[in-house]
Amino acid sequence: MYYQLLIELEGIEPKIWRKVLVSPDVTMRQLHHTIQVAMGWENIHLYKFDVNGEEITQMDFVESEDFIEDHEVTLSSYMANEGDKMVYSYDFGDHWVHAITLEKIVSEKPKHLPFCSGGERNCPPEDISGIAGYHEFCKIMANPKLPEYDEKFEWWGGEYDPESCPVAIINEDLEEIDSYIEHLGDDWLTS
Repeated sequence: MYYQLLIELEGIEPKIWRKVLVSPDVTMRQLHHTIQVAMGWENIHLYKFDVNGEEITQMDFVESEDFIEDHEVTLSSYMANEGDKMVYSYDFGDHWVHAITLEKIVSEKPKHLPFCSGGERNCPPEDISGIAGYHEFCKIMANPKLPEYDEKFEWWGGEYDPESCPVAIINEDLEEIDSYIEHLGDDWLTS
């Protein structure tokens, strides 16, 4: 049995979303890393899951004891039925909020786990100042005649296509998720 999760970034239209298949037995920390790879985030900020009134995160980086340690609980502890929902927040400054829905429970094993079965639109750049900054960035990157274009082009490192969703590349990265997590170690947070 496998979970097909619908992950939607809230506050931006048209929606930025991914469908990801995972084992129900993944830890919440493994799910965090899966979301980072599938969405295209760089894993450089704090995060938390909110589900059924509980908050789950990596306790190494918070000073509150009100959270649940993310590597000690599995996804199936919080989601068991199609339609179950939770919220994943990433980067408490830019405040990216993701709605996660257990869309479907499937029996057929995908090529690998986790596996991205679909998605639309490119993830916003990190440290873009949230939704308003993202819209401004897209406006600038769509018009090379604007005075801010060269600065943003250089900052981003090239052109930015908000409509791109490279599912094949996402899956290549997800195939290597164990190496990715191992490479990060316990002190993955860089800012």
